[in-house]
Amino acid sequence: MKTQSIIKLAIADDHELVLKGVKEIILSFGGYSFIIEAGNGKELFEQLSVAETLPDIVIMDISMPEWDGYETIDAIRRKWADLKILVLTMHKHEFAVIRMLRAGANGYLLKNCPPNELHNALQAIFDIGFYFSEFATGNLLHKLLYSDIFPFLTLRELQLLKYIHTDLTYPEIAEIMGITERSLSGHRINLFDKFKVNSRVGLVICAIQMGIIRVE
Repeated sequence: MKTQSIIKLAIADDHELVLKGVKEIILSFGGYSFIIEAGNGKELFEQLSVAETLPDIVIMDISMPEWDGYETIDAIRRKWADLKILVLTMHKHEFAVIRMLRAGANGYLLKNCPPNELHNALQAIFDIGFYFSEFATGNLLHKLLYSDIFPFLTLRELQLLKYIHTDLTYPEIAEIMGITERSLSGHRINLFDKFKVNSRVGLVICAIQMGIIRVE
């Protein structure tokens, strides 16, 4: 586990009350300091570009003026490939989560999460590089971190995983695969069971970790 006296943070959110509230909560944990504050993605990127010291973790929303979260994370990844990013947003649609994961987010939390989960997420991202709440039970997290052995996957399941990170709906994926929606549903349920997850986002994370899909 990494250790240092203070974990340096940057935060970007266009709602000033939310920004201040999140800051107050995090500072109450102890061991954190904010070195950059921004009201939108473009401002965040500009401040990072001139900063003498980069933060350990960037906290950002998705819906922001100037540059939204998608534009911002893309720009950050192009310049600082290893900078850790926690998305803190009200967007809970799975495609929003998947899109940010594909762009390189290290964690994704809803703004209505309890403070202790925010604390856990920041510490996990700093210590091991990522945090996703579906892994809270530790079963899949342990498998992804410490084991090279993954569940046996059928050809159909592998094929489904290759499409799982796209914006295609399940019926559209079934059509491309040349199978019925009922058959695809069966493959999806089998994947949920094998990886001990219960959402499309969970499968995307598994596929990324296994190298089946690549985050550019």
